[in-house]
Amino acid sequence: LSCLRPKSTVAWSWLDRIMERGTADSSAVPDDTSSSHVVEVSLREVLCAGAVCWAAWRYFRYITCLRTYGRDMTAMAGKADLVIGRDDEIDRVIRILCRRTKNCAALVGAAGVGKTAIAEGLAQRIVAGKVPSKLAGARVIVLNLTAMVSGTTYVGMFEERMTDFLKKVAAARGKVTLFVDEMHMLLGAGAATGTHMDAANMLKPALARGHIRCLGATTDDECSKYIEKDPALERRFQIVHVEEPSTHSTISILHGLKPRYEMHYGLEILDGTIDAVVHLADRYIAGRRFPDKAIDLIDEAYTRIELGGENTVVAPDNVAQVVMDVTFIISTVCACHVVLCLN
Repeated sequence: LSCLRPKSTVAWSWLDRIMERGTADSSAVPDDTSSSHVVEVSLREVLCAGAVCWAAWRYFRYITCLRTYGRDMTAMAGKADLVIGRDDEIDRVIRILCRRTKNCAALVGAAGVGKTAIAEGLAQRIVAGKVPSKLAGARVIVLNLTAMVSGTTYVGMFEERMTDFLKKVAAARGKVTLFVDEMHMLLGAGAATGTHMDAANMLKPALARGHIRCLGATTDDECSKYIEKDPALERRFQIVHVEEPSTHSTISILHGLKPRYEMHYGLEILDGTIDAVVHLADRYIAGRRFPDKAIDLIDEAYTRIELGGENTVVAPDNVAQVVMDVTFIISTVCACHVVLCLN
């Protein structure tokens, strides 16, 4: 976050001169230098050093505040899994964030469809430089509401923290995009008894003026239950619907994640196993969404093989055994379905 770092090399050179001459005595001053000139140069050095120290202090407070109540998603973009099949949603989010006003997007979809992965995909694009100039060099900061509320024993402490945090984000002048996962938690967060000043009401003015770029994520049920009941908050966000990926898209996602899992567990996974994972999850695991349930199933199969220590390859039979343990389906039924999937 170098937006507040002093960019003048002159100021830094004056500070270096003071540090180098800090141990020098008065004899180091030339005899032909007038006393008024010495006083003038010393004053300039002091003023420049003070400006540098003030800018450094502001930068330190800026970084400390963001690290205390947020997490830099762009700094961890290289460690996150690749985002596959969400290019349209990411492009839509980028177009919304580049708007002059109402530059806030809300990812709305069922749990497990990959809303947070879209935010990670945005961070990966920013790091790769595949974004418009308005988002170039920006940071995606995840707001930690738990840390913001924690320890607020006195009235006004939460408001002070939230106001200071929003000022730091606004001071970045568009170079910080705020990501609020489970954005419905903004309603009522930090509100004292008998007051309506919560995190959502404190965030509304900054969002209305376009001073802060914000990306939120919530489920369909929580959006209709909380967000839609607050029209003032709802109109500040542009809704981006995140649909559940198809079985074909889920297979592509698992193929993209395959190298990461093989490197982590040291086990090979067959291509037929990935097809079996998706079809078995679609057939027997109800109440959950792709790609979350397929990723959990393949992860469980990996751990089963790793703990057994007998095989070095994850086969479709291992996935069928996991499905049997999770859903209590008879193993012969799963085995027959695996054969049908492979054929």
